[in-house]
Amino acid sequence: MSDPANGMERGRARYDEVYGEGAADRLLAALSGLGSDLGRYGVAFNFGEIYSRPGLDLKQRQIASIASLVNIGGVEPQLTGHINAGLNVGLTPEEIVEVIIHCVQYAGFPRAINALTVAKKVFEQRGVA
Repeated sequence: MSDPANGMERGRARYDEVYGEGAADRLLAALSGLGSDLGRYGVAFNFGEIYSRPGLDLKQRQIASIASLVNIGGVEPQLTGHINAGLNVGLTPEEIVEVIIHCVQYAGFPRAINALTVAKKVFEQRGVA
């Protein structure tokens, strides 16, 4: 694993690239206090290490993240964030819907329908539906 300080620096930059300028600071502030370690781990590991690996671009990573969350089910806040991130990195609403539809064969109809409901709300909020 890389140097933790560099991982945090890389993670902040990548998190902001995916979620928008200042997003890492907002996340870390929201998880301050008892959750501060969790916020730092999320930024440094998830975005400084995993999201910064070569081999997949950010669109492909968001497809994988959205599909994973659809299949897990019951994680609508995280799915909302990753659908927004998918739009931020260039996925179209049609591509996101196709990812959700593709997951129905593994996740089942209830999880896919719930995910589609989340996507529709995000698209409406973003004015892309």
